[in-house]
Amino acid sequence: MVSARPIKVMIATPFGEHQRGGIDRLTDLIVAKISEGHSAHAGVSRLVTRGPGARIMAPFVFGRALARLWIAKQRGDVDILHINVAADGSAIRKAFLARFARGLGIPYVVHLHGSRFQEFWPSASPRVRMWVDRLFAESSAVIVLGKVWSDLVLAHVPQVQSRIIILPNATLPADFACDAPWNGSVRISFLGELGSRKGTPQLVEALGRLNGDLDWTATIAGNGKIQETKARVEQLGIADRVKVPGWLDAEATKRVLRGSDVFVLPSFAENLPMSILEAFAYGLAVVATPVGAVADVIIDGTNGLLVPTGDVDALASALRRLIVDHRLRVALGVAAKADHASKYEIGVYVPRLIEIWRSAAAPLHS
Repeated sequence: MVSARPIKVMIATPFGEHQRGGIDRLTDLIVAKISEGHSAHAGVSRLVTRGPGARIMAPFVFGRALARLWIAKQRGDVDILHINVAADGSAIRKAFLARFARGLGIPYVVHLHGSRFQEFWPSASPRVRMWVDRLFAESSAVIVLGKVWSDLVLAHVPQVQSRIIILPNATLPADFACDAPWNGSVRISFLGELGSRKGTPQLVEALGRLNGDLDWTATIAGNGKIQETKARVEQLGIADRVKVPGWLDAEATKRVLRGSDVFVLPSFAENLPMSILEAFAYGLAVVATPVGAVADVIIDGTNGLLVPTGDVDALASALRRLIVDHRLRVALGVAAKADHASKYEIGVYVPRLIEIWRSAAAPLHS
């Protein structure tokens, strides 16, 4: 049944508005898009559960979130709670939040994020596993980002099979066209945390193996092991081609994507990276590894290239192929941009999410 009034949703998010993490970035987009064009169908507010400050403040932030949820229930300001959950402490906090919501009679949706959940869930203590299992089992719907995560949930909580919904992440469309290369060089970019999980050591090694006569430049941007990355770039003698600028804000990130031809993310663990979807929006040829839900999004040779995790030679070969093959590079970018418009654009995403909320809000599972 469709309600005559907008559904009232509280979104449990870790750090709050305009923070770096993928969950908060997606929440920002959802809130903005609903305010912009869907306020007749849904009203949303954030419920910050950890906070961006020191870790010691997290229990106080979480206590305030519980108080806010209780007040919202008393005032009739919440129909459903949307719980974003990742591994470790996030899962424990959200399991408690879910029990609290259920005690108040508030149905909730679980939205599974975080690349480490595959390791966390089976290795957790029996007590923690019981709480996490219950978090999923008592939900009104479970949103996952791809089939690998659907399979994970079913392996642990098979009774939720009918409530699992695969809904990939979404981003904004590109707000300008990519610049043409000013000197013919193929421009390669990486955006993310520099370090072993994202595969930046392998990326630097692969760049070092490219033939010296190939015409390319690269930007490896993000927080993490910046100095170590710069040092290895220097050792390999490619510092004249590779920039390592550190963390970039939103506008600088747009400039990098606008000025790129190839985007590369050779990660060892992911759920579904927002950065790949942003690269799709800009029509870039993407090289990635088939981890998490990445293989659900990238069809090798059609809208991007997939290389085995940790395989430096394969990564160098894929980059070399895109540098020398202009037609392939353009074709992959065109296909990626079309896929983004039809599947991964926030304007497509939000109406689907609102329907999930409406269906999940009535009635509460007993």
